[in-house]
Parts: sequence; structure tokens; C-alpha cells
Amino acid sequence: MIGKISRKFFEDNIINRIGAVRKDVAVPPRNGVDVGIIAINGSYMAVTTDPLYIDRSFGFKKAAWFAFHILASDLFTSGIKASYMSIDLNLPQEITDEQFNEIWNVIHGECEKYGIEVVTGHTARYAGVSFPMVGGVTLMGVGDRYITTENASPGDVIIMARSCGLEASIILAYTFPEYIKESLGSNTLNAIKDKFYTMTCVPEELMAIDYGIGERITSMHDATEGGLLNSVYEIGYASGNGVMVNYNSIIIDSDIAAVCSLFNINPLRSISEGTLLLTVKREYGNEFTEMLKKSGINASIIGEVTDKTGGMKLIKDGKESVINPEDDQLWGAVSGGVKRGLK
Repeated sequence: MIGKISRKFFEDNIINRIGAVRKDVAVPPRNGVDVGIIAINGSYMAVTTDPLYIDRSFGFKKAAWFAFHILASDLFTSGIKASYMSIDLNLPQEITDEQFNEIWNVIHGECEKYGIEVVTGHTARYAGVSFPMVGGVTLMGVGDRYITTENASPGDVIIMARSCGLEASIILAYTFPEYIKESLGSNTLNAIKDKFYTMTCVPEELMAIDYGIGERITSMHDATEGGLLNSVYEIGYASGNGVMVNYNSIIIDSDIAAVCSLFNINPLRSISEGTLLLTVKREYGNEFTEMLKKSGINASIIGEVTDKTGGMKLIKDGKESVINPEDDQLWGAVSGGVKRGLK
């Protein structure tokens, strides 16, 4: 497979070999959980790590913004705001000082905006390094409480914010703009490209933190690798529960649906940074959904967390199907497009 390793590979090859097991690690590496949690003197440190992903087709400024928000969107799912960054920059030899500064100025600006300080790192140019993976970043924050997908409970409603297939459609639009323009028209291409700065969950996560984590918002999870359905599955798996999702309530923007259809991929099974899933105590579900909408973020209650015996189910046209984890469909579409010589 291309992209993130499978749940089975993780469980067979990694999870039982994570070094010394410490009592102060409250949340170690787990499938479907975006962060690790360390208990420190009555407080909790949330930690997450990702590659520094710089896609040159976006342009360096947009790519750097996206790289930051991939990481921040994970960290904030803990209900803890980010405070510290450790960054390793393994740069290609051909990158110029001007290009580096385009990247670094954006990272500095976003860190400053959200109250984050870079506390350590490493920067170098190396032979054999190529875009888009040019290093790694760790983000940390400290708070007095936290949530993870393990905290979702039967009876909680599941809210999605923004359309599924968001990141996949944007990557395709920047990778194959001529093909999309010729096939779907310039209006669709421009509409997709205009969504670029919605590929973040941080605004919704900050709203959730202010609204109340634990007693109101029980978990948050961004719909990345494998798309919406993989992320719904991970909520059920991590919490030890079932899920029931109503297909007709899922948000799929028409322009995103058109691009995904053009490349024969399912928007529900394609990477979607910027799409946030939240589990919310039932009595607060409608209120928080309306809060998101009033802030300009489209949102919908798409289902609920159920007892484990209910399994992972998707209801479409009155028929139930089982939700299973699957490989993300975007990467095959991208490699296929490249082989076809699409521009």
C-alpha cells in the first residue's frame, strides 16, 4: 500500500515494541488516536509528530501553511492547545535560501499566531532528500484535562465539520489543473483551489475546547488517511464501541464530488485534512452544530456512537453495510494520473 501503514502492520510490527513502558504515559501509541499523553505533576502533555510535508505544487507559502496545520489539527484534537514545537528540517540540496525563508516565515507566523515557541530542532541540506517529505515536526501542549477518541461513549452523536474528500480534491486540483479545467470547467477548478485554506481543523477545535471538553465534547478526530469512513471506524475501534452513520447526512460539496468522480475515487474513502469529526453528548449536539454553522463552518450530525455489539454500520437508502478500514484512494489516483501524463 501507499501512504500510512495499515492497522494490522502497526499492531504486528510496532505496538509491542515501544521501549520501556512508563507509568506516566497516560496514552501510548494506539490506532485511531491522534496524540500521545504524558502525565506531569497533575497536568497532561499532549504530543504529536508528523512529517514536514512540503508539496511544491502548492507553492512554498501555501505548502508551509498546510504542513503546520496538518500537525496542529492533530494536536488540538486532544482538547489541549499547542505551546511548543520541535522541528527537524532535512532539506533537498537544491532548495535556495529564498525558498527556505518562504517556508520558515510561514511556520514562524503560524506559531506566533497560536502561541507556540520553537524550542529545539535540526536544519541541514542532504543528498538524496526530495520533496515532499523534508523532515519531521513534533508539537506539544500542556493542559489540566484531555480527550482522545478513546473517550467516545455510546449515545454520543457524531458531528462532521466541512465536506469529506476535501484534501484529496485539492491535491488533485493542484496536481492536474489542466485536466480538471478541460473536463469540468474553470469554475470547478477555481472553486476547489479556493478551498485551500479550509484544510485545517484548528478553528473548530478551538471552538470545541471553549465549549467544553469532557462534559460536552467527548472526542475529536480529523479525517485524514482513508477518509471519513476510516476515521469513523477508528473512533469506534479506539473507544471499544460501535458506530452508526447515516449516508444522507454526510456533507459532500458538489465540486468535490465532481473532482472525485472524474478520478474515480470515493470522497468518503479519500484523505480529507480539514474535515473534523467530533463526538458530543447528545443533549449538546444540535447546539454545537449550530454554533459551527453560525461561524461559517458547514456541519452536520451524521450518526452516533453505539454499543460495541452494534458494530460499525453505514446506512444508505435504508440498507446497512459494514464499515471496514480500507486504503486511501487518492494515492492510486495521483500515480495513475502521472502515468497517463495528465497535467
